[in-house]
Amino acid sequence: MEDVKSEGCGPGCDCDKPSGNKKAKVAICLIVLLAVCGILVYKAASAKQRAPAITETAFAAPIANQANVQEPAANLVEDKKTVGEFIDSLASLNKVAINQDAVFVFIPIKGNDIVSKEITDAIASAKQKIESSGASLGLYTLQSSSPEYANIAAQLPPPGMLVMSKGRGMAGVSREITETKLLQAYVASSRAGGCGPSSSCGPSTPGCGPSAPAKGPGPRM
Repeated sequence: MEDVKSEGCGPGCDCDKPSGNKKAKVAICLIVLLAVCGILVYKAASAKQRAPAITETAFAAPIANQANVQEPAANLVEDKKTVGEFIDSLASLNKVAINQDAVFVFIPIKGNDIVSKEITDAIASAKQKIESSGASLGLYTLQSSSPEYANIAAQLPPPGMLVMSKGRGMAGVSREITETKLLQAYVASSRAGGCGPSSSCGPSTPGCGPSAPAKGPGPRM
């Protein structure tokens, strides 16, 4: 019988080797294949989970940065406002405001010429009403470096507004500058008597120095 088995086995058939080796090889191959498949599935699942986080970071950050940059810039442009032209003395009004019937001279807090939107709105509204009556009105800011600033600020605590009518007088509004108070000061200054023979108001003109802020219709200046 051994001869018959030998005759039926051709070269390379491994007829004499036990069949257990083949089963072991097959099992090892299956294990390796399953392990590879498991790794591929894990990587695919991990990529799907990370994708939303990466997308959110890429688009959300520029939008947030854009909002943080643009909004303050807009606020800075809107908030930083001054009143008219800067002058270094009230005497200069006799030149720069020669063609105007009255002037608003803003007295700022020392070192800060910026005014709030509420004040600029009040000034603009009062100016419009005064000019609607036919009078011309100029807007100015006395520089805090002016030699006159300390004396005026002591009598008209800043922020304040000096309202001066050409050839007549002046009145003041201190701290709380509103449209109503500006109009009252304008009426008071326009009804006041003349300030000396030059018929114009300035620190060099007798009787034209600033006095206490107007209350109600305001004192005669």
